[in-house]
Amino acid sequence: MFRKYYIIILTLSISFGQSIDPNTAFDQKVSSISALDWLKSDNVDVSDMIYNYQPQIEYALVWRIRAVRTYSALSEKDVLKASDINYLNYAANRYKDLRETLLEGIARFAPLTNENVDLIINDSNPSIFYQKKKVRQLIGGKSKEIIQINPNDESGQSVIKKVKLGLTFALLLYDNYLVAVAPFEEHNKLRYIINESGIDPEVEGYLRVVSESYTDRKKMQRLIKAIEFISKIEQWENVHPKSDLVKNDPDNQYLNMMIYGSPSYAEIRKNSSLETESMFSINRINIFKNKIEDTIRLISSDATNQVSKMFGNAAGIIVSRRGKLDELTKEKQSEIIAHLQPLDILLEKAPFRLTDHLIPGYWSHVALWSGTENELRELDVWDQLPAIYNEAKETYHYSGPDFQDAIRNGHMVIEALRPGVQINTLQHFLNIDDLGVIRYNELTLENKRSYLLNAFSQIGKSYDFNFDVESKNEIVCSELIYVSFDDLDWNTSKTVGRYTISPDNVAQNLKYDSFEAIMLYLDGIEVADKINDIFPVE
Repeated sequence: MFRKYYIIILTLSISFGQSIDPNTAFDQKVSSISALDWLKSDNVDVSDMIYNYQPQIEYALVWRIRAVRTYSALSEKDVLKASDINYLNYAANRYKDLRETLLEGIARFAPLTNENVDLIINDSNPSIFYQKKKVRQLIGGKSKEIIQINPNDESGQSVIKKVKLGLTFALLLYDNYLVAVAPFEEHNKLRYIINESGIDPEVEGYLRVVSESYTDRKKMQRLIKAIEFISKIEQWENVHPKSDLVKNDPDNQYLNMMIYGSPSYAEIRKNSSLETESMFSINRINIFKNKIEDTIRLISSDATNQVSKMFGNAAGIIVSRRGKLDELTKEKQSEIIAHLQPLDILLEKAPFRLTDHLIPGYWSHVALWSGTENELRELDVWDQLPAIYNEAKETYHYSGPDFQDAIRNGHMVIEALRPGVQINTLQHFLNIDDLGVIRYNELTLENKRSYLLNAFSQIGKSYDFNFDVESKNEIVCSELIYVSFDDLDWNTSKTVGRYTISPDNVAQNLKYDSFEAIMLYLDGIEVADKINDIFPVE
C-alpha cells in the first residue's frame, strides 16, 4: 500500500511541465500523512531494508567517483566523441534509476520530518507517541504530533533507525549533487548536452529536475530537521557508549558510518543555525543562469576535497583505520610474492571497513594472483594481454594502465572493487587484517592459460551491485573466481531470486583434496602451522 502510494509521489516528482511544482506536490503528499498513523501501520524491518537497498547505497557512493572522473575527462574537450555521448546517456539513465529508488526510500520515512512533528529524546521514560492540540489547532490547524523517544527501548530504537535510514538516502543524493552533479550543471556545454541536445528522451532535462529538487526549500527544511535530531542522538550515543543501540546493534553502527561519513552532514550540522533560505535556497532563474550562491560553492568545494578520500576508500567505501597488514615490510611482501603462483586465490578480512559488515561469512573479499611476466610468458598468456587490454578500453571504457606495463610495475592482483575490475599491487591489497591464500592443485598448463585469460578478460567490467553470478558484463569480487575457473563447481546461494557466490563460498572448496591453504595471516600475524586445519570458513 505504502509502496504504491509513494510511487505516485515519485511520479509527480519527476514529471516535467506540470502545473503543480513536483517538489510542492511531494511536500503536500507527505505532509498529509500522519507520522503517528504511519508509525502504527509501518512494520518495515530496518535490517531487511538496509539489505535490500545495499546495492543502491553502494552504487550511489561509487557513482559519484565515476561522475567526477567522467567530468574530468569530458570537461576540457572541444568536441565530444559519439562514445562520450553514449556514456553520458548510460550514466544519466543509471543515475535516474538510482535516484528514483533512493527517493522512494526517502518518501517512506519523510512523515517523521513533517512540520507538525516533534522528535524528543527522553531516556527516563518509555517511548510514547501522542497528539497535542492547541486552541488554534482546534479551529482548523494541524495537531502537534509528539514522538518521545527512549533510545534504550525497542520502540525508540526503531524510530531512531528509521530516521537514520531516511537521512542516509537523502545525504547520498545531496552529496552526489554537490560532488558530482553540480560541476555538470556549471559547465555550459555539458549542461546543454544533458538537458537539451544529446541525451535520450527518458532523461532529457533531468539535470534541471535534479537541481530544482536539490534547491527546494521544503526538502532542505526536512533534511535539516532530521540532521538536528540525529546530531542529538549522536551526542546521546557518545555519552552512552555501552548502550545496546551503540554496542550491540550492527544496523545502527552501519547507519552511523554512512551518516557521519557524509560531507553534507558535517556542513549542514555546522551551519544549521543559519536561515534555510540563505543557506540552500537558490532562485529558480539563477539555476537556469547557472549562478550558484557562495554558500553552496563553499559546501561543494569542501565536499569535493573529500573525493580523494573516496578514491582511497573505493574498496570499502568508508573505513575507520588502516589494516594491520598495511605495515608489512617490503622484504616480507617480497617473501609473500615469492610463494605465490598464477591463479592463487587471495582472501581478505577487513572489519574496519563499512562494507565488511555487509558480506556474509568470515571473509569479505577475494582476488586472483596473476603471476609475473616470466610466468605468464611460460604459459603463453603474455602476448595475448595487449589485445585483451584494447578490448577492455573499447568495450568497458577501462582507463587503467596497460596490462603488461602494470605487471612489470608490480600490479599482479586482479580484483573486482566497487569502481570496477582492476589490477593492483600486493601493497594495495594488504590494507587488511587477515589474509588467506588457497590454491587449486589440479591445474594443467592448458587450464592455467584458459583461466588466466578468463581473469584478464574481466578487467574493466563494472561492479555487480546485484551480486548475480549469472550476469555477464558486471562482476562482484567472488564472481571473478567463478568466471575465471569457469568449469569448476562452486558453492552458491540463492538470495532474492538470484544466485550469488560469497568469498566464504570460494573458501569452502578447501574441503576438497584438490584445494589447499598455502598462506594465512590472522589479525596481522602470520600463522605458520596447520593452516588447513584452522583456516577460517563459515
